[in-house]
Amino acid sequence: MGSCFSAAQQQESQESVDVSRRATSAVSPLPPSSQSSEDILRRAGDQYTRRRRPSQSIPMKPVLSALRTYATLPDPASSLSASTLLLSTPNTIAIFDAYPKAKYHFLVLPRYPFPPQSHPESTKSIVKLDVLDDLKSLLLKAGAEQREEVINTMAEMAGEIEEMIRDEMVKTEGFEWKIDVGFHAIPSMKHVHLHVISEDRISPSFKTKKHQNTFRPDLGFFISVMDVQRWIQQDEAYISERVDVGTSSGCLASQLNLPLAKQSLSSAGALLDAPLTCFKCDEPFHNLPKLKQHLEKEFAEEKTQALKQIASHGRQRDSDEDSL
Repeated sequence: MGSCFSAAQQQESQESVDVSRRATSAVSPLPPSSQSSEDILRRAGDQYTRRRRPSQSIPMKPVLSALRTYATLPDPASSLSASTLLLSTPNTIAIFDAYPKAKYHFLVLPRYPFPPQSHPESTKSIVKLDVLDDLKSLLLKAGAEQREEVINTMAEMAGEIEEMIRDEMVKTEGFEWKIDVGFHAIPSMKHVHLHVISEDRISPSFKTKKHQNTFRPDLGFFISVMDVQRWIQQDEAYISERVDVGTSSGCLASQLNLPLAKQSLSSAGALLDAPLTCFKCDEPFHNLPKLKQHLEKEFAEEKTQALKQIASHGRQRDSDEDSL
């Protein structure tokens, strides 16, 4: 168990250091609130080309605590730049991922203090700070009602972001494609966070086999928020099993032989050694550049097919048929 956790953290240590350095500073406040969510989201393209330099300092603690720093800010809107902060509520914030692994990639964080939704203006928190260290801590340390409120609140904000992304997809590419929402079984940074990432995996920051395997929706390291929501409807024994089962044999073979529903958080580090494979068509690749070329080709083909369907039928999503 310990070795898997260490390896996963060490592999991403350089990126974590870079993110932490960025978090040491606050920058210009967000634009006026009259801006639409689509205008805010359109700035996602800036993530790949430039970053605003900070103008004043936010104290930083350990190297992996950049997200914790963001989550504990009393007023994120006045402390974080428009290139960092996407949305904020009394309970949650959404930020641009510093190293996006797809065309659209955001993180949803529970804020601390995390007030009860019945009294969002309260300065009291329904959970202690260490409960929000990661998904494992949240599942094991929080009470049933508290963890459900935190996870469902994060999922609710993720749903809002999904709609923003879909609107922007149509504006920029003319069609919508799949969006994945989930947690990493073993996170690289402190403070539980939910990834909202488009399933194209096209980005200059998508650089390594580890990046591919940490975000593969079919492997088990990336855990759908819907799966976690199902977990927390079960009893404590079931939740403990999802966290710790298989930790004594955290090798790749043992994990891959388990169905996704039986894999655990603690032993998921072995999954990062899985072969480099396209999760859409199962084609294997010997190196990441070849996989990236393949993903770009798949995206182009998906776009062509979607645009033809829209031209022929005037719609794309199956859900559109239900509303007719």
